[in-house]
Amino acid sequence: MKPKLLIVTGSPFKFQDLSSRLNEFFECEQRDFKEPEIQGDPEEIIKHKLKTVYDIFKRPVLVDDVSVNIEALNGFPGPYMKDFWKCFTPEEMGKKFEGSRISATCRLGLCRGEDDVVITEGTFYGKIIAPKNNDHKGRFFELFVQLDDTDRPMIELSPEERNKFSHRGGALDSLVEMLKK
Repeated sequence: MKPKLLIVTGSPFKFQDLSSRLNEFFECEQRDFKEPEIQGDPEEIIKHKLKTVYDIFKRPVLVDDVSVNIEALNGFPGPYMKDFWKCFTPEEMGKKFEGSRISATCRLGLCRGEDDVVITEGTFYGKIIAPKNNDHKGRFFELFVQLDDTDRPMIELSPEERNKFSHRGGALDSLVEMLKK
């Protein structure tokens, strides 16, 4: 019998992306939990988020955190992208920053016990493009980002292509490799 894993996210598509790859190792369950995020560098933020949810749920948990760097803003907003969405819609992002380079790093934190913590990361690089439409389906970045080595916006990539090139896909690849050992 596989151990249970609580994937803490309010995003159905993130849960789907994560659980589809982790079902090999765990029986995955989703829980939405709006924890207050601390100010700090990305490493401090993911560690704090992971410890907070583990202390609350007292069972194996997985959390993610994303840092976004926009060249036109000298790397801002970094780990504060969640707040940035309060200022811009995905359509506005594409129009306002079209042509700028963008990167995003996804950090996945897995805690199976107080002394059993793993943090992996994956990064994508690309450019901001003006969106062709505004149907982002909750996948905000994907509407206005064209990843390097692709010829269309992320929103048009198949799940397999997205996992190959995306920040979350890279972090998941690293996590899966660690779990196989």
